[in-house]
Amino acid sequence: MNLAKAPTRQLILHSAYSLIVEEGVGQLTLHAVADRANISKGGLLYHFPNKNALIIGLIEDLFGRFNHRMLNDIKENGEHSGRWAHAYVRTAFHSEENEDQELQISVGLLAALVNSPKLLQPAQNFYQEWQKNMEEDGIDPAIATICRLASDGLWFTDMFGLAPLTDKDLRERVLNILLQLSKGELR
Repeated sequence: MNLAKAPTRQLILHSAYSLIVEEGVGQLTLHAVADRANISKGGLLYHFPNKNALIIGLIEDLFGRFNHRMLNDIKENGEHSGRWAHAYVRTAFHSEENEDQELQISVGLLAALVNSPKLLQPAQNFYQEWQKNMEEDGIDPAIATICRLASDGLWFTDMFGLAPLTDKDLRERVLNILLQLSKGELR
């Protein structure tokens, strides 16, 4: 991202992300983000009136980018039964190039959410919509849900280092089975 030309809101979010990654979520203050973005605290407050609003903005941005990648996958792979579950699996398994940074940010945001669970609302909204789309997508809703939950499990194991799938062959086999399930090819 060319930060010199980025809209102020995106500049603030990028600055908050980099602060979390480099210094930890405990250092996430409005003052520190404003300093990092090289804007006044008033400029930051115009876009995010308080720290909770900033955290919600970060969550909406993270999940919005995931949703965007998933919608692109659906567009590229066309209309078929199970397209939502299929896109969810593919998007979860094929993260962006900055996967490690995204995981670090997610861990930081999760830590921030411990203090205020109501900040999970944007994530809950995305998940409710994805689940609804998967349940109405032409494959058994239970299979679509299994695909989503397995993909989420992969994300959480990667995020927390809980026996992540480091064996590339095993990871690829798990992906292929989930992709077959998501297309309704396995039962």
